[in-house]
Order: sequence, then structure tokens, then C-alpha cells
Amino acid sequence: MPRRAEIVSVCDSSLKPEELYKLVHRVTSSRPFSSSPTLRAFLLYIAEHAIEGKLADIKEQQIGSHVLGRKPDYDPADDNIVRVRARQLRQRLDEYFSGEGDHEPVVISIPKGGYVPLFRPKAANEIKPPTDLPVPASPPHPIRSPNFLRSAALWSIAGLIALAVCIQLWSRKEARLTPAVEQTTTDATRSLWSHFFAAKGQEVTVVSADAGFALWQDVTHRTLSLGDYVNRRYLQDQPGNAGLLEIVVRRTTSPADLILSLRFAEIARAYGGRVKPQFARNIDIHDLRSGNVVLLGSRRSNPWVELFEPHLNFVLDYDPALKGPCFRNKSPKQGEPRAFSIAGSFAVEGAENQVIQSYAVAALLPSLTGTGRVLVIEGLNMEGTEAAGEFVTNSERFGMLLRRIGIENNTPVKPFEALLKLTAVAGGYANTELIAYRYPLQ
Repeated sequence: MPRRAEIVSVCDSSLKPEELYKLVHRVTSSRPFSSSPTLRAFLLYIAEHAIEGKLADIKEQQIGSHVLGRKPDYDPADDNIVRVRARQLRQRLDEYFSGEGDHEPVVISIPKGGYVPLFRPKAANEIKPPTDLPVPASPPHPIRSPNFLRSAALWSIAGLIALAVCIQLWSRKEARLTPAVEQTTTDATRSLWSHFFAAKGQEVTVVSADAGFALWQDVTHRTLSLGDYVNRRYLQDQPGNAGLLEIVVRRTTSPADLILSLRFAEIARAYGGRVKPQFARNIDIHDLRSGNVVLLGSRRSNPWVELFEPHLNFVLDYDPALKGPCFRNKSPKQGEPRAFSIAGSFAVEGAENQVIQSYAVAALLPSLTGTGRVLVIEGLNMEGTEAAGEFVTNSERFGMLLRRIGIENNTPVKPFEALLKLTAVAGGYANTELIAYRYPLQ
């Protein structure tokens, strides 16, 4: 635990660390930060280290390597990425506290010349009452073909940010910068999570996706199997681009996996259990034979999902008409289409401002030996995966499924599969809807 004197150096002595963590979460969840996972990760890193009094780690070199994906020995004198991002972060903080967060009793600032955040209480006459600000509608934009190198760079950076921050947060005993998760004895989600935390101290392995593996398949126009992933022979068939190979071999995941992993950790603590984070490349089939596991991402980014696809009705496939991913409906019920698809090419320049309809699947299955449970969380895009993760952690969302299948809250559910439709825009999502399900899943 940090010494109180260290905390006072960046925080007023009357402020409790728990209040500051909640403040940081509100800021990173706000609209000014909604389309920038880089700046969210930057603020999470420096805020946690400041609150815990670990000021020595809030240096340009450490931020560049731990948050922004630079190599540990990179030279900040030749690469000003941290200074550029810090300037953008200051602008977003000013935007939040002068607009959406003008009612906040505490303001976060980052004085120029350094990266240590300051937490300053406002005077009573500075605090405005909270208001519900309208959310402007995001108009649809035309779909355009991606620029490959820019797309690869953006994906890699986002993944590195997410994975770096995950490591920083998970290395502590408590991941405190997580969304609050309501857990009561009547919570609808207890019908699901009681399978995973039937006894105090139980552990759930959360396997984050390998974004580099999906990127490799996109670039080489190939569909690789779990066998290809395990033996890694596909890396010998590189398309003559050493820079791409460097991106792909790094352990990168998506911001959605970061958010969901922290949410699962919050749930685990509520039940007296714990989460064991793993990267898809670091596990083997023995990890899935028994015990409880959460698999994040579709088969293209988390190929371990392939082991469970024979038991699923909605499986990842390719739509040749739209040239993009889809969920194939193996046994359509009356009125259901045979596939749920999204287009494969979107603009990667600018503000990521396309508005599209996407799909996701959340499924509870037995482990390979039947002695544990596996929760599959996969979307056709990053937003879909995050929406599916919210579905299984939010009482209101999961209650939709319980009502459809006729199960009361707090009654353990049997294996199920839920297909969700959502609106994806700017790295976020809205309007999540349960459009099909299979229960009990055979």
C-alpha cells in the first residue's frame, strides 16, 4: 500500500482513493474519451500510479513502453509519442470538466512539463448541478476500403495499449478501475455466474484474443485453424513484410477484452472468487478440459473457440456477398435468416465514425470433460464482443434471456446460446437486442 504522504503529493488529503478511482472511471467512460482507447489507457495508467503513490513509474519512458507499445529501450528524444498523447489527454480532460463533468467536485489535471496527474477539489461555488446532456445522433457515413498499413498500425497500437494496461492492473491484488457490477442474491446474472463461483475462492480463467492472428488472416486472405495457430507454421508464410511480422508476433489484444476482463474480475470479487488472466497464445488444450473458462473473441482472433463450435448453432463464417464475417445459422427456426452478416471493409481514417449493425454471440457450454463451464463471448467486431460481455454481466440485459426462456432470477441456467444485434459506432455500441437463442443448448 502506498504511504499517505505519497498520495497527498498529488491528491488533497481529504480525498479517499476509492472516490478517485470512481472519478477516473467516470472520465474514461465519458464522450470525450469514447473514441480514443489510447487516451483512456494513458489516463488509467497515470491515475492508478498517482493514487497509489508510485510516482517514479509516471515517467515518459515507462508510459511509452507500458502504455503506448514502444520497446522498453526506445529513446524518447527521438520519439515524442508520449508528449503528443499527453497534450491530447490534457485537451480531453479540459473538455470533460468544462462540459459533461462540470458538476464533478474534483478536477483532474496534468500540469505541463510532467505526466503526474493532480486531483484538485473544487470550491463549493465552482460545482454545478449535474444535468443530462443530450447525445447527438451520429449520421451514417459511406463505407470505404481500408488502407492496409494504417489499419495494421491502428489495430496493433490499440491491442498493445489494452494488453499493457491489463498487465498493469492485473498485477495488483485488486483491479479497482472497473465498472461497478451489481451483485445481489436476486440479480439475474447470478443464474449464470453461480455456475462459475459455486464456492468461495473458485477461479475462472479469462482468455483474451490474439488480435495479431486475426490481422494476419485478413492480410493474407486466409482462414487458419486452431492447428495452424498452435504449431505457428503460418508465420513462415509471411507476405514479405518484416514490419507486419513484427506487429503480428507481438502479444496484442483489443480494448474490448481489457474492459471485459476487468468487469469479470469485479464479478469474481463479488462472489469471493478470482480471475486468472491468460493470453490465447499462452494456453493449451489442457486449460480447457476442466475448470471454468471465459473465451473472448471469435475464432479468427481466439482460435480455441473452434473446439466448441460443433455444439453451437451460430458459428463464425464468411459472407461472400458482403466480403465480411457473419454468423451462420446452422438450423434456422421459422423466420430466421441463414446468416447474420456485416461488411468487411470500413474506413480506417479519421474518427472511426461509421454506424453499422453488428452481431454477437454469448454461449454457456460444458468444458471438454464436462466437469467445468466455458463461456464463449464473440462478436463480428470489437464492439460486438464488448456488447456480448455486457449482456452476461448486466442484470437487465441478461434478464431478457431469462424471461424468454422462462427462468426466474437466481435459478441456475442450463447451457444456452444467445444471438445479439447491436448498433456499433466509434469504438462503442448501443441498442443491444436479443434476437435469437437456443435453450437448452444440446
